[in-house]
Amino acid sequence: MTVSVSVLAPGLAEAFAGYAADAFAKAPALSRLLSRSQRQAFAARSLEEAALSLFDHRTGQAELPVAPYSYLAETAQTPDGYCLCADPVHLQVDAGGLILFDASTFPFSKEESQALSGSIANFLSQDGWRLNANHTQRWYLCGGNSQQLSTLPLSLVRGKSVGEVLPHGRDASEWLSRCNEIQMLMYSHPVNQQRAAQGLPLVNSLWIWGGGVLTDKSGGCYSKVFANDVFVRGLGLRDEAYCEPAPQHAQTLLQRVDKGDRVLLVLDDCSAAAAYQDFPHWNEAVEGYEQQWFAPLLKALITRQLHSLELFPLNGYRYRMVFRQAWHFWKRSRSYQEILTRENTA
Repeated sequence: MTVSVSVLAPGLAEAFAGYAADAFAKAPALSRLLSRSQRQAFAARSLEEAALSLFDHRTGQAELPVAPYSYLAETAQTPDGYCLCADPVHLQVDAGGLILFDASTFPFSKEESQALSGSIANFLSQDGWRLNANHTQRWYLCGGNSQQLSTLPLSLVRGKSVGEVLPHGRDASEWLSRCNEIQMLMYSHPVNQQRAAQGLPLVNSLWIWGGGVLTDKSGGCYSKVFANDVFVRGLGLRDEAYCEPAPQHAQTLLQRVDKGDRVLLVLDDCSAAAAYQDFPHWNEAVEGYEQQWFAPLLKALITRQLHSLELFPLNGYRYRMVFRQAWHFWKRSRSYQEILTRENTA
């Protein structure tokens, strides 16, 4: 079968210090894939940067234009001109500074989101921005002029101090001032006053990032995209690929592919656990990957249901295996943790 599957797995290569080797989940199929595959350099370190590279999108924009593609997948509508991500977050004072927690880490109801975003939308409309807050974790700003902003994806800043990674560029000072006013508005808002009374984390800031405009389609690098991440699905939709959320296991995916398909699968269960240094949940995710994905996909390769299997763990490399390489028994099999940790720090 001439089906090729590429697996993008952000967070898989996280190096957890202080844990013995036998504390890590056993993953023989993943270890075999990494040990016997062909390794090539792949510089992308974030999901967003990797996805743009894999789709061969040469945007000509200094910023990673995440927002317009995510907006497309989220709303099934093309954004009107320039678009920014404006995600609600909790900033927590810590000895290391202000630590950012994204909205997946705390309860935040649809009603709270609507009430809070409504007040913010009124404030931002004075400057010509329209706020779309249909999803509680992902908000978008559209309608303003193109901005000269250099920002980091939310995936790279969650769990970290934001002091040294704030937006910069020609329009950054205006946005920093605007966000300070928004933070004051959010702090005193009835939604947050009620959350404080209930002992819940305050939704006390926005993370502005990923601004840009939609570009022309890249030419169809992938025919089918299976991803929960809306940005990746947006890239696929722009290329007119078949797109849907990632299924629960490989058997379902293999039933949905056809001869000649080039498939992109995004496994992101490790991502948040890696960002927040949550080793137990990261370990649990790796166990799930092994049982539900790597073992059956490797079997599909060995039985020639697949032409090739490629893994992007975002450690600076890509690992590609074809049928004959699966039988390279003379190559010493090393553990996935040894390979990924060593090469992640190379």
